[in-house]
Amino acid sequence: MSFLNVESIKKSFGKNEVLKDISFSLEKGEVLAIIGSSGSGKTTLLRCLNFLETPQSGRIIVNGNVLFDGGDPAKKTEAEIRKNRLHFGLVFQSFNLFPQYKVIENITLAPLLAAKEQIKTGGEYMGEKTYKKAAEAINKNAERLLSKVGLLEKKNDYPCNLSGGQQQRVAIARALALNPDVLCFDEPTSALDPELTGEVLSVIRGLKSSDSTMIVVTHEIGFAHDVADKIIFMDEGVIAEQGTPQQVIDNPQSQRTKAFLSRFNQFGD
Repeated sequence: MSFLNVESIKKSFGKNEVLKDISFSLEKGEVLAIIGSSGSGKTTLLRCLNFLETPQSGRIIVNGNVLFDGGDPAKKTEAEIRKNRLHFGLVFQSFNLFPQYKVIENITLAPLLAAKEQIKTGGEYMGEKTYKKAAEAINKNAERLLSKVGLLEKKNDYPCNLSGGQQQRVAIARALALNPDVLCFDEPTSALDPELTGEVLSVIRGLKSSDSTMIVVTHEIGFAHDVADKIIFMDEGVIAEQGTPQQVIDNPQSQRTKAFLSRFNQFGD
């Protein structure tokens, strides 16, 4: 069994079937890029993986742990959903930083809440059994992550004082702070000016070299080709084609894929 297994995920909103039997797998440290036109179901798939939406059926398995196996979502408690959500980190299109908190507070807020909850029930967090010690470890880790994305000197700034690219890099550090098994990106550069796109893509490239398992929804076809181990092309709620970048982008077999890629000069035929 692979590190991540997504099996036969289906999701509808009323009569609109958005995801139609989506299945794929990833090994630890692999990067999957998901491409396709707007409305093809890419964001809904990420939201299902992060338990922001509940599929009608299917299975989600991470490192041998079955996180979702169809059934009635009402049977899942809010605590169970939060626990499952910790397996996935999600970086949104529009940053979603809290404007009233400093950069470092944006990164430490969720881990501090998780630490308080776990230690209160007799557990530990980041190897620490007291909240004070855990908080110190969380702050130290936040500074390490800010350094990793090149923004340690901005730790006491507020988001309004950062560029769009810097805010997205903070959002990446925030997602990493909970140490997710799989880090998901929902078109992380779509809200950025072209000159800021490169700095965010550079951070994601750096994460690949650190053995992070990632799923990236993107319209940056060249980036997907260079960074991804696997490519999925989605169209109208189905996987129309999947394989390596060389198979899907350089030598697509599906007419749907060919039509989509023809919009991009460097890869179109």
